[in-house]
Amino acid sequence: MAVAHQIFAAAIFASVFTSCLLRAQTPAPDPMQQHREKAEQDLKSHDLAGAEHEYREMLSIDPHSSSAWTGLGILLYGTGKAQPAYEALQKALSIDPAAPRAELFLALSEADLRQCNEASPLLSKHFASEPQGNLQRLTGLALLNCTVGASDPLPALETAARLKQLYPGDPDVLYKSAELYTRLWNETANELISKHPESYRVHQLAGEVYEAQNNYDQAIREYSLAIEQNPKLPQMHYRIGQLYLKQAAPDADDKAMSEFQKEKLVDPQSAVSDLAMADIDMHAQKLAEAQPLFREAAALDPSLVDAQIGLAKILLAQHDADAAIRQLQAITAEHPDSAEAHYVLMTAYRQQKKMPEAAAEMAIFNRLQTERGDKFQNKLNALLNAKPAGKEDAQ
Repeated sequence: MAVAHQIFAAAIFASVFTSCLLRAQTPAPDPMQQHREKAEQDLKSHDLAGAEHEYREMLSIDPHSSSAWTGLGILLYGTGKAQPAYEALQKALSIDPAAPRAELFLALSEADLRQCNEASPLLSKHFASEPQGNLQRLTGLALLNCTVGASDPLPALETAARLKQLYPGDPDVLYKSAELYTRLWNETANELISKHPESYRVHQLAGEVYEAQNNYDQAIREYSLAIEQNPKLPQMHYRIGQLYLKQAAPDADDKAMSEFQKEKLVDPQSAVSDLAMADIDMHAQKLAEAQPLFREAAALDPSLVDAQIGLAKILLAQHDADAAIRQLQAITAEHPDSAEAHYVLMTAYRQQKKMPEAAAEMAIFNRLQTERGDKFQNKLNALLNAKPAGKEDAQ
């Protein structure tokens, strides 16, 4: 398992094994103690080959040393040698069933060997009992790997949820969770298509797939078929309207406006439809029509910053720069990362000939735009440079 091999090649060996396991043993004869100390030094200096040599020397002196078998097993596991690790840890437990850490690392080795029926109960036990840290994280990821393909998805979902709670933002946790959710989505979508091939949900699902592929004509067709079967299905008219706008045909605004109006009949609480209609009216310089739509969108969903910015834009268009600035200052105070809010505030300052303030807002706008571009590029680079799972596992 890639995560294991990266973690335990360094700090975990020294901190988990040498500090907990070796000190737990009763004092050994001098030659054994010398090899123990040398193994600990090698682990701290990341000399894994040297540490393995010391453990094997210990076993040549005392083949029944449970601590030496455990140390060797943990070391072999951490360097990606799951089968010999499994054998060494089994030997440790046969000598001392209570050998510290042997049971956990035996389960981790079994998980790497896809012996999940044997591994999962022990991994579950240790994932629940280990203190928060690298070892618990590793145990949870191994448990998730073992449960992700099971016929009952609930244990995997519970493990993924717990990992995300304990280690928010962790890339391995997010990746494995996404892998689980994608598999469940595919399985459920296939079941939906096979059992209800002509249902409106299948047309809705097909529309979403076509939309993700930028095949807007087919997406509109599928969404329309879904509406034919279920005229009260929410979001369909809104999505069709957005697709018309993306197609940018000469009559796109009119066709989109019609769809947004239909969406409001289906879902009067659709703040995004109000916002979309307000933007169309604003673009057509219909300020009187746009203003109440922006207000309704902001009232229905206060998190829609664009609706608040839209109201400020109308104030600017009405040459009420003072009111616009007050509103935009409140928006940027609450949403400092809104690049558009800073840009509109910059134009408001320019209207009032407040050039230093305008320059400061322009600088913030440029910084936010640059950061947004950098974040996108970093995500793109991470995807392009990501190693295939098989190669990563060899590390």
